[in-house]
Formats: sequence, structure tokens, C-alpha cells
Amino acid sequence: MKSLKSIGMWLGRLLSALTLLAGGVVFFAGAAQAASVCGSVPVPPGYVIVSETLTSSCTGGYLTETIQPPSNGLQICENGPVPSPYVITSNFTTSSCGPYQAGRITTATNGIQICGNSPIPTGFAITSEGPNSACAQDYAEVLHTISNGMQICGNSPIPAGYAITANYQNAACGIYLAANINAASNGMQFCGNSPVPAGYVITANYQISSCGMYLGGRLSTVYNGITACADSPTPPGYWVAATGIQNAGCGMYLAEVLRNS
Repeated sequence: MKSLKSIGMWLGRLLSALTLLAGGVVFFAGAAQAASVCGSVPVPPGYVIVSETLTSSCTGGYLTETIQPPSNGLQICENGPVPSPYVITSNFTTSSCGPYQAGRITTATNGIQICGNSPIPTGFAITSEGPNSACAQDYAEVLHTISNGMQICGNSPIPAGYAITANYQNAACGIYLAANINAASNGMQFCGNSPVPAGYVITANYQISSCGMYLGGRLSTVYNGITACADSPTPPGYWVAATGIQNAGCGMYLAEVLRNS
């Protein structure tokens, strides 16, 4: 006789299967829990498309897609999502992806070379780029894990909590400027092409030689009653309590008082 726990687990699996069937997803036996979906149905989170073709199962001109969880070295069709922390390391054509480009994916690691059409997982930045035949028409990019003071290329995402502190030319970044990023801290200098990290405001604007063509400034930790420059974003939970304040430290901008109570 089955235990209540076993029966509960069986019912849970049955309900999950019925939910997937109702959504147009049909699982079938195969490697890595593969499934078949119609192209009109969004690919479920945590899955990639590995092949697609026209079948009578999917009407309206939609392709029938075979999906499965990602794994290192897996060939995918690039019209589908690439779940984090996977990246695309090559691009090519194959008949199994219909009209779409195919690619190969692997887990992101420090120093990995990816293709420019790949997503960039959280915690990584682009440090160099250039042509590479493995990526076909896309440039190749090298990723490194985020570290304080690291050099990145200007087309790289800026990680949360970091700010740009220098801009300069570097051949490794191709057509893009290179930059240095540092973890935000109270009173730090930053460059105006940087995002303002959460919890900080701009309290001064001035020229900084290391910022190149961009205006520099100072970041300060926000608090109730702080005087910030008007070019600063207003952090969530704060509002402008006074504006139009003359403040030489803000350069061409007026100042304003921020409050949260």
C-alpha cells in the first residue's frame, strides 16, 4: 500500500502534467526531459529550443518546437530564450532550426569568450571584443567576473552597485570606449556617463580629467533632508521637498532637498 506521501507526490506530478498540457506543452520520453510546443506558446522558463519544424500538430503556420532544459555544449535554436547563467559561444546554420540561426551554449565562467548576440549573465562584464569566425556575423566578446576597479568595454552592462570612474580609448574594446568601474561609496568621484547606483544621489558636478568627454561628479549616500543636484535621480521612497536652490557645487544645475518623511 502506498504511503500518503507517495500518493501526494504522484498527484503533484499529475497536476503539473495537466497544467502543461493545458498550456500546449506535451512532454515525451527522451534526454533531459524534452517536450514539444507550438511556436504560438511561450517557451517555459528554464527551457531552450533545440529543434523546430512544420507539422500538422501546430496550426496557423506555427512551427512545432522541441524544447528541453539547457546543458553545457547543447545546440539550440536562437529564436528562443537563453536562461541564465548560460551564454552563446558559437553561431551557425542548421536545418533542424528551420529559418532560424543555431548556436551552442555553455555556462558562463571567468574569461569565457561569447558571441555578441548572447545575453550577459548577472555578475559578468565585457572586457574585450573583436571578430571571430565562431560567431559568424556577430563579434566575439570576452567576459570576466565583476571586481572593483576592473576595466570594461563601454557596451557592457554596469553591474548594480557600481559606477564608472574613468573613460579612455583601448584597442581591446574595438569601437567602444573602455572604462573603469568601482563599487559605489559615500563621497566617491564618478563619471557622468555612469548610472547612479541605488541608494546614492549626485551632490556635486565638476570636470574630472579621467572622465574624458563626460562631466564628473560626486556620489553621496541618500538620507532624509539631503541637498542633491537636480540632475540626480530621486531614489524610491524620497521626494523633492524644495527646489530651485542655488548651489555652486552643482555646476550648471540647481540643487534640491530630498525627504522621505
